[in-house]
Amino acid sequence: MGVLNKQNSVVVILAVVLLFSRAWASNTMLMFVGEDLDVLSIASKKEEAAWSAPAIADVITREDISKRGDLTIAQALDGVTGFYIEKNEKGSVPFLRGIADSILFLYDTVPMGSGVQKSDHMIDREISLAPVKRIEVIRGAGSVLWGPDAFAGVVNVVPMTGRDFQGIQTGVIGSTQDREKGGYLNFGTDQGTWASFLSVSALSAKEDDKDLNLIRFWNDGITPEPIDTRFGSGSPDTSHSIEFYGNFSLGHWLTLSAKVSDSKKAFAVSDWNHDYSWEESVSSPARIFKVEASKELDMDSGIRFTGYYSQIRSVYEIVDAGFSQEETSAFGELIYDRSVFTSTGLLTLGSSWRQDRYEDIPVFQSFYPEFFVVENTFVVPVIDPFDFANELISVFGQYRHKFDRLELWAGARHDNHEQYADKTSYSLGAAYSFSDYILKSLYGTAYRAPFAKQLDESKGGNLEQISSLNFQLSWKTGNNKAALTFFRNEIDNHVIEDRYVGAGLSTPNSQTIEGVELEYNLRLTEDFKVSGNLTLLDTKGPPETYLYNDFSFIDDAGNVIKNFQELNYDYDPGAEIMFKAMAAWNITKNIVLVPEVKYVSERTLFYPLQDVTKTYDDIWLADVNLLVTDLFPFDLGIHFKNIFDSRHNIPGFYSIDKHDGFSAAVVLKMKW
Repeated sequence: MGVLNKQNSVVVILAVVLLFSRAWASNTMLMFVGEDLDVLSIASKKEEAAWSAPAIADVITREDISKRGDLTIAQALDGVTGFYIEKNEKGSVPFLRGIADSILFLYDTVPMGSGVQKSDHMIDREISLAPVKRIEVIRGAGSVLWGPDAFAGVVNVVPMTGRDFQGIQTGVIGSTQDREKGGYLNFGTDQGTWASFLSVSALSAKEDDKDLNLIRFWNDGITPEPIDTRFGSGSPDTSHSIEFYGNFSLGHWLTLSAKVSDSKKAFAVSDWNHDYSWEESVSSPARIFKVEASKELDMDSGIRFTGYYSQIRSVYEIVDAGFSQEETSAFGELIYDRSVFTSTGLLTLGSSWRQDRYEDIPVFQSFYPEFFVVENTFVVPVIDPFDFANELISVFGQYRHKFDRLELWAGARHDNHEQYADKTSYSLGAAYSFSDYILKSLYGTAYRAPFAKQLDESKGGNLEQISSLNFQLSWKTGNNKAALTFFRNEIDNHVIEDRYVGAGLSTPNSQTIEGVELEYNLRLTEDFKVSGNLTLLDTKGPPETYLYNDFSFIDDAGNVIKNFQELNYDYDPGAEIMFKAMAAWNITKNIVLVPEVKYVSERTLFYPLQDVTKTYDDIWLADVNLLVTDLFPFDLGIHFKNIFDSRHNIPGFYSIDKHDGFSAAVVLKMKW
C-alpha cells in the first residue's frame, strides 16, 4: 500500500466516512447474533458477531481446536492470519504483523503472563485448552478498551460455563512430541437460575532430552563453583502443568470464577559454540479470582462491573540457582452502556482502577553465558533484583452509531499512571455494508508498558507507541466468507530486548510496517471445506542499536568506568511472508480428515555478540488430522504433525537450535 503519514491517516478515514455518509436511516443495532459461532467480546466489551464488530477480528472455536489437535494456545494461533509463532528452547515467541511480544494475552479478560518480562506469555503448556470455549483475536491497536500492552493486537481465551456444557467429559492425551501425556475432567450443570462449571487438568512432558555438561556454577553466589565440581553429565527435568478452573453464574447478572495453576518448564540451553550445555527452568504458580456483575437500569441502559485479583510467583532456575519474582494485580472496572436515538446509537463509558506490584524482578546486568567458561574461577554475573509498584486510573468511552448501511464509531481512553508517563489512546472507524460485503476502515493508537530493565533504570521513560491504520473488505454468504485487509503500523520509541539478554534494551527508534492479509473459508460441497490465509509484510526502519558493556575498569579515583560497544542488527519481523492452506473433508458423518500446509519465508538474523549474520531457509510444514466422533463410546483424534519431518534451523537463546521433527498424538474424549 502507498506511504501514508500520521496526518494523512485521519484524513483518509474521514474521506471514507464522507464517501458513504449518503446512507441515513433508522435501524436497530444488532450487537449479538445468537447462533453465530464467530462471536467475540473484546471489540466492544460486549458479545457481538466478529463479522460486524468494530475491529479486524478472528475467532478460533472449540471445534477448530479439536479438528486441528491443538494442545496449546500457541499451537491454536500458529497459522492464524498475521501470526508467526517461533519456537526456542524456552517456548513460543509470538509475532503479530511483524512485531514480537506485542500482544495482550487475556484469560477471560484477565491479563496473563508477566507485565514486565515481555517474553513470558504463558501460551504453551502452562494453560490448558480443556475448558476453553473459544479464542478471540483482534489484529490492530486495542488500548482504548484494554489499556497498556494491547499493542499489535489482543487475544482473549474464553472458558466455558455451565450454560455452554452440561454433564461430565473426561479426556486423555498422548503425544510422541516431548513424550507428552495428560488428562482432564470437565463438569458443567445448568439449573436455570444458576449454572456452574469445573475443569481439572494435568500433563507432563520431557521438553528436552539433550545431554548437559554444566551442572553446577553459582556456588555461594559470590564466586563460581570450582572447576573440578562444575562439570558432569545430566539431562533436564520433566516439565509438568496442573490447572483448576471453575465458575458459578447466578442468572445472567453475577459470575464468580477462579483459576489456580502450577507449571514447570525445564529445558536445555547451549552457548554459541555448543561447548557448554546447562539446564534452565521456569516454575509459574498462578491464581486468578474474578467477579462480574451487571444490572439493567432501564430498557435502554445498564451497568457492568468487573473485578479481579491475580498473582504469579515465578522461579527462574539457571544451572543450580533459582531467582524468584512475584507479580500481583488488583483491578476494578465499571462500565455504563446506553442505547440512544431509537437504539441506533450505543454509548459505552467506563472507568477502571488497577494496582500492579512487582517484587524481586531479576535484571541481568551482564551476559551470563560468558561467565561459564573454564577460565572464569572468580566472578559470577551481576543480577539486580528490584521492586516496583504502579497504580493506574483510567477513563474511557466509545460511541457507535448505525445508519442504514453505515456504522461509525469513535473512542478514547486516558491512562493516569503513578510511576510513568500518562497516555491517551484513540480509535476511529467506519463500516459500510452492501449486498454480501462489508468495508471497514479503522485507525487506532496503543502503547506498551515498560520492560523490567526500563523500570529498573529510569522508571519508565518514553513509552513505546503505535498508530495502526486498517482497511478491510469482507465478503460473506452462507457458510462462505473471505476478507482482504491492508494495514500500516507506525511505531515510535521502539524498544526491544536483544535475544541474548546480555546487551539489554535497544536504543529507541522508529519502525514502519505495512502489510496485506488475505483470508478465506469456503464450503465447496456439503462435505468438503477449504480455508487459509496469506500475509505479506514490508518493514521500513533503522537497525536495532544496543550499547553492550563489554568491559569495565576502576579509575584512579575509585570510580567504576564502563566501556560500551555499539551493536547493530536489522529489525526482525519474524517472517515477511506467511501462508496457510487447510481442508476439512467429512468422509462420513462421523469421520473428518483435516490436512494442513503452512509456509514461512526465509529470515535473516544478526547475532551481535558473535558478529554473525545467519539466514534461515524458508519452511514448508504439513500436518494431517483425523477426527472420529459418535462412532465409539468416545471421540478419537489422531494428529500427525510435521509429516515431512522438517528439522529446520531456528534461532535459539544463545545458539542455533532445531525445530521439532515428526510427531504423532492421540486424544480420547468421552462424555458421561
